[in-house]
Amino acid sequence: MKSFEVNQKKIIATKSLLLEIITAPSDFKGIEKLVLALKSQNGLAKFSDNERNITPCSLNTLKSASESLLDRGFLELDELRVNAKDAIETVVIGYKAIKSTRTGLKNKVDELELKLGTMQKSHFLLSTLICELRRELRQMAYSSDSVKQRKITYQEMNSKIEAKLSYTQNSGGA
Repeated sequence: MKSFEVNQKKIIATKSLLLEIITAPSDFKGIEKLVLALKSQNGLAKFSDNERNITPCSLNTLKSASESLLDRGFLELDELRVNAKDAIETVVIGYKAIKSTRTGLKNKVDELELKLGTMQKSHFLLSTLICELRRELRQMAYSSDSVKQRKITYQEMNSKIEAKLSYTQNSGGA
């Protein structure tokens, strides 16, 4: 078999393997040789698996064979490699991946966006509560009610405000 055909088979088999890893990363998390190969372009080029007809080659050979065989060339294969690596990292490390990985940074961004949304809701609820409180205080200040009636009004307002504040702090943002 010519080396050109061998390299084409490597590209097709490698792409197939990478897609398989992306769809079912837990099946591949314990294969250290594969995890190491996914860490770099050169590692992927040197990777071999006799069962899958993946033979080692140089990085230049991998790039040139990919360019002629894949729609987007080597870029497509490299993106699949990175996505496969990230998929395995997510399974191994979990969604709390370290910040130095692409997956870890994405998870951190998602977590911070969720917190930001919660804080925005809480801020809105607190602002609304403050406006209501100011309105009620103004009514009490200009009220001609008796002292006894103002105390009753104060107690009603206070219990409503405590309930709203409790909602804001405990479940309003969640």
